[in-house]
Amino acid sequence: MSFLELVRREMHGSLPKLLIMSGLGGISTAAILAAINSGLQSGSSLWAATLFVIALLLFIKTQYYVTITTTAEIESIIHKIRTRIMDQIRRSELLSIESIGRARIVAAVTSDTAILTQASNMLAFTVQGAVLIVFVAIYVAFLSIAAIVTTIVIVSVAATIFHQKNRRLVGEKQRAAAWERRLFDRLTDFLDGFKEVRLNRARSADLFDDAVDVSRTAANIKITTQAETFKMIVTSQFSMYVLLGAVVFVAPQFSETLGGAALTKTTTALMFIVGACFGLVQSIPILLNANAAADRIVQLENAMRATVSSAQLREIPIPKRFDKIEMRKIMFRYVDRHSETSFQIGPIDFTLRPGELVFITGGNGSGKSTFLRVLSGLYPPDSGEIILDGKHIDGDTRDEYRALMSAIFFDYHLFKRLYGVPNPEPGEVDRLLRQFRLNDKTGLSDGEFRTLDLSGGQRRRLALIVSLLEKRPILLLDEWTAEQDPEFRRKFYDELLPDLMKAGATVVVITHDDRYLDELNLAARRIRMDEGRIVEQRIIKSTTTKRRR
Repeated sequence: MSFLELVRREMHGSLPKLLIMSGLGGISTAAILAAINSGLQSGSSLWAATLFVIALLLFIKTQYYVTITTTAEIESIIHKIRTRIMDQIRRSELLSIESIGRARIVAAVTSDTAILTQASNMLAFTVQGAVLIVFVAIYVAFLSIAAIVTTIVIVSVAATIFHQKNRRLVGEKQRAAAWERRLFDRLTDFLDGFKEVRLNRARSADLFDDAVDVSRTAANIKITTQAETFKMIVTSQFSMYVLLGAVVFVAPQFSETLGGAALTKTTTALMFIVGACFGLVQSIPILLNANAAADRIVQLENAMRATVSSAQLREIPIPKRFDKIEMRKIMFRYVDRHSETSFQIGPIDFTLRPGELVFITGGNGSGKSTFLRVLSGLYPPDSGEIILDGKHIDGDTRDEYRALMSAIFFDYHLFKRLYGVPNPEPGEVDRLLRQFRLNDKTGLSDGEFRTLDLSGGQRRRLALIVSLLEKRPILLLDEWTAEQDPEFRRKFYDELLPDLMKAGATVVVITHDDRYLDELNLAARRIRMDEGRIVEQRIIKSTTTKRRR
């Protein structure tokens, strides 16, 4: 989709009115030309001076209106696109977002929309320039048929050459954008994996070399496309000068009327056309980039729209309780979009009842985290079914099912604001901060944490506080103790879990803390996974023997 098509589709205001004002801008410029030519021919006539002043005032008025309105409309379109993409993100499923890729989404919301902003003013001048060329061409035709025929021939040849070269450049611009998205991925590797990069010099060197290769490839493609674009600009400018030369030196040979004052008027009019054409030519790279950006945005929206749930988002009350969750013969297969490798869990049969404490253990790659994502409803199973209180969970009921759960996954994200918990009880927040020993590190002010600049273990504690404030019946924890110090890891098993059980919570924990499980003083169920399947389930019996501290 071209930039102009996107503007026409998304524009909120009156497009005909904007086009009319642009047309008046072009007419006013043509009227200025006519007034100047009339003044040159008849001297300082009152009529020519009056026409000049009126045309000049109309030019200023239309310029103000067109530029301000165009800028406002483009920014409004960009706002709609950004909010629409964010809305599609929140309606999408995890697999869809992982398939599309973070870099592609971020680029559309940031760099591609910035390109559209850059093109907004250029668009207004381009429309006015086109209108000016039309009206001046009519004026030139009135002065000399030979001059307008020469103009049409030369401009048509130049436009044909330009169009053919432009078609070849579109694909190269798309390639350049794809390589720039890969460069964004490398930059993300540097920032998200900073500790790993600094710790391993060989990894740092390899990643840097790869990033340099990606950047160089992107730069070379852009150099090629920009060079071809500028060649097109120079060719277009050359064509305009050829046009002037042809009208001055060639056209009079075929027209007896094109001479003297007529030639002067025609040349002056063509100088206006040349100036407008130069403006159009200079706008070409910007508008081409805007076309490519608009096309990428539309393609992204089409890809996301195909995966967005058709169910209307609505306010879902947090369920206070449930009776039973059943997973029957669940199968889920995941294919990595980069390496084409696949991983599968299942078949799995699993039941979860209120007030249960379930530990999931197993080696790395055994499928624990994937199982937790399926249990939470983030990954829909490929086969089998999840049943909540006798009701089958599908696309229409999955949001209600997910409302049962709070989760802290291993790759969790901690939000600066307390989203989704509009009115937390200040006393409860202070109590939790003290219990998790964070009261001297951070706090809540106007629904926002004072700082998130905390250690890994402290951030996980804060994430757990947020989950507890959500007050959902089921809590899912993926390796929550991984970054805790020994003292707080012991506190988790000795104090936090018993408190949660007393409060009636249902907790599912992925853990490698076998030693703590062997000493556990709570009734719980332990599940061991291997190669994507549950290979063992056993009950950890409650004891009255107090552990040695």
